[in-house]
Amino acid sequence: MDDFATRKGHTYGTVMVDYETSKVVDMIPSRDTGEVTEWLRGYPEIEVVSRDGSIGYAKAVAEALPGALQVSDRFHLVKNLMDGAREYIRRTIPPRIKLKEAVGENQTVKKLTKAEIRRREIEEAKNELIGTVKEMYLKGYSVSAISRELKIDFRTAKKYVKHQGRMLSASRERRSILDPYKETIITLNHERKTIASIFRVIVSEGYKGSYRNLNAFLAEYNEGLGRRHRKTSPEKILRRGMLISFLHNDISRFKVEDQEKIEEYLKTNKNFQNLCSAVNEFRDIFRIKDDSRLENWLDKVKKSNIRELTTFARGIERDIEAVKNAIKTEFSNGVIEGVINKLKVIKRIMYGRCSFELLRLKVIMS
Repeated sequence: MDDFATRKGHTYGTVMVDYETSKVVDMIPSRDTGEVTEWLRGYPEIEVVSRDGSIGYAKAVAEALPGALQVSDRFHLVKNLMDGAREYIRRTIPPRIKLKEAVGENQTVKKLTKAEIRRREIEEAKNELIGTVKEMYLKGYSVSAISRELKIDFRTAKKYVKHQGRMLSASRERRSILDPYKETIITLNHERKTIASIFRVIVSEGYKGSYRNLNAFLAEYNEGLGRRHRKTSPEKILRRGMLISFLHNDISRFKVEDQEKIEEYLKTNKNFQNLCSAVNEFRDIFRIKDDSRLENWLDKVKKSNIRELTTFARGIERDIEAVKNAIKTEFSNGVIEGVINKLKVIKRIMYGRCSFELLRLKVIMS
């Protein structure tokens, strides 16, 4: 059982596929818990339901088929973990890392004041709440339900659902719009890139400011630096994208010089080490089908200070029996993925002009 978009971002339906025959049993124009429950009640002989981590689907199966075995889809589980890992890397690691600075032993660390520490704690708590709100919304909760569950104002819940990126504390000192991109700008400047090419790069990374602002910053920077410092970049540079690739690939698949950079960076970032360890161990649990390791994995992840991992762990705990069934059994949503792709093709051919019932008949009969 899986959902699909009849109108992406607005309207969704649910498709049910027979695991043994890979044939579509039925489609309904909703993923609402009540309507899915009503459909399932018409098939009391169902013994196993493979689904994603949707809270709505879990409730529907539990209510309509209390004796059925629920299995959380392995693909969705691993994908959600990898999405969270990539988000953590993008949130905390700059696009280009100067390894010479990262491994320096004589760097001085600015001591934070109590007010700065408190402000950061408040900011982190707020962003963790935003992550929870977004997670619940993606799982099928309405804004009203989120407001009730988390005991926050409806308008706050609605704002958090729509918010993109990190929310900064209102008391934080005002920063230049160029600040998040100065690392990239200075690195490319040392590589003797033109201002136009630097502008294109930072725009692709989210910069919303003007070309004139960038030009003025570089003019001032280069005047103080002197032309002799623009010839080459003195530091080894590791690109963030390589760390994301490292999550998916064994280090032996990289060039030797890139392997050295990754290994050097791993020594300097304990959180990134923990992230990689958590991802690899989670995949190993499925590979060797040992659900007894899951509880220990959850304990370790919850003790980490990686927000994306702790959010993922909370989702696993809410659906832990279905996750354990995914580890122990062979059931998955693999058979339904081909159906979803076929459904998308039929939708394109129909150009959205036909009714849901006609779409349903076309998918079932094809």
